[in-house]
Amino acid sequence: MIFSLRTRDRIRCLFLPRSHRRRIRSARRVLRKIRPWLQEPSGPARVFGYLRKIDALAFEELTLQAFVDMGWHVKRGTRYSGDGGIDGHTRPPGHPYWCPVQCKRYRNSIDPTHVADFAHLIYPHLGFFIHTGRTGAASWDARRGSGVVVVSGEKLVALIAGRFEFPRPQLRGQGRIGRPI
Repeated sequence: MIFSLRTRDRIRCLFLPRSHRRRIRSARRVLRKIRPWLQEPSGPARVFGYLRKIDALAFEELTLQAFVDMGWHVKRGTRYSGDGGIDGHTRPPGHPYWCPVQCKRYRNSIDPTHVADFAHLIYPHLGFFIHTGRTGAASWDARRGSGVVVVSGEKLVALIAGRFEFPRPQLRGQGRIGRPI
């Protein structure tokens, strides 16, 4: 029997703990609520204000659900704490490698050490650091030369709207894009 990506994602979710399933349902509701806001002139600012107020764990599930809604494959983490800094993995259809995802719900500027730690964790592979804060120069420097793709601002709005495009970063060294899992 062949299932669609959404159906497969829902079947996989059945095997997650109850708290995960509850947050996934919440993330789906939030996405249905905020996507129409993006059509308004002040929509992106309103979306960011809302995302900065929701539960941090619900934000993780929201970003993973946005990937699922775009037709990407997603592997969710089985734990929220002690996950080693990886909240899940994703890959677009037809891409052979999984890309780690780390989500941070910030109200202000992001901590460059978080970006550097994630870059060190995934190097030389590609990974997504998704956040709602401001990305300062030190954070951009912390990811330089690694496979970290910072998803914030317009890229985060594109992810929520379902228009996010798979990046083609230039990596130093002989690393692969993504990671087979």
